[in-house]
Amino acid sequence: MVRTPHRCEKSGVRKGTWTPEEDSKLIAHLTTFGHPTNWRQLPGAAGLARCGKSCRLRWMNYLRPDVKRGNYTQEEDDTIVKLHNQFGNRWSMIASHLHGRSDNEIKNRWHSQLKKRFQHTSASNSNNHNALVESTEEEIVNNN
Repeated sequence: MVRTPHRCEKSGVRKGTWTPEEDSKLIAHLTTFGHPTNWRQLPGAAGLARCGKSCRLRWMNYLRPDVKRGNYTQEEDDTIVKLHNQFGNRWSMIASHLHGRSDNEIKNRWHSQLKKRFQHTSASNSNNHNALVESTEEEIVNNN
């Protein structure tokens, strides 16, 4: 099977850091017209020299109004640990349980902070993890 070249590799397509002007164009277009059925057509319609995948990732991970910014709470960390234990590296599944956090943010949080803490804790005392998972499960059940 032969793959066609990715559209982001086309000449004339901008790569790298997004400018505030590009962010404004993307936000204005999506606010006016809503989510596209085909993200590959969005850059042309919005007047952006980006590929559709880049526009989608920028919106989903940074610009959406409901994206939660800032530090993670202890409850969010506990939920990530519990759900990772249940689902493994299925970040989209885990993100569906944490409103406002993208799958990419959760993956980065796991690999940069929680995985190290979890492995260190489990190496010294696996009972602590089981207690954490059980208490987090109880909190989730009680909050729903």
